[in-house]
Amino acid sequence: MSQFEGFFELRTPADLLEKLRHDFSRIRQNCLDSYAAFDFFVTAEHLLDWKYPDDEEPANREMKKHLRGDEPLLRVTSHLANGAKHFKATAARHKSVGGTHNHTGDFVLDDFDPFDFDTDSLVVELTGDDAIVLGPEITVHDLAGRVLAYWETNLELPDQA
Repeated sequence: MSQFEGFFELRTPADLLEKLRHDFSRIRQNCLDSYAAFDFFVTAEHLLDWKYPDDEEPANREMKKHLRGDEPLLRVTSHLANGAKHFKATAARHKSVGGTHNHTGDFVLDDFDPFDFDTDSLVVELTGDDAIVLGPEITVHDLAGRVLAYWETNLELPDQA
């Protein structure tokens, strides 16, 4: 079995959080970039695995199950990431996302600020409890911003003194 650790310069949860910030900046630069959205949500999904890396450790396995089950942002992230990676999320736990679509706005994206005007955007359609908490539809930009804020608050990184 191969024993390599990390992926080039990505070796710690802090490194993966920095990648998440990078992916979010790509979404901010182009709110229609589905490649950046894919990268962001797949990265966000795996932050939990990097924070609690050992699935053989029952406490880590239970914590991941608990967080993915109880935190709406992590449920939606998991559903999006697995749906994106496998083109279809078939696990019974995935009940958050009803679909995705491109929204055609009233204003031209090149002429208006997409964060102040109704411009074209990538939209996630939510269902069930997560639609009650986050709304029936949420833009990728808004959802990614909330997920990034969650991880910046909850990753508990050591002080960078």
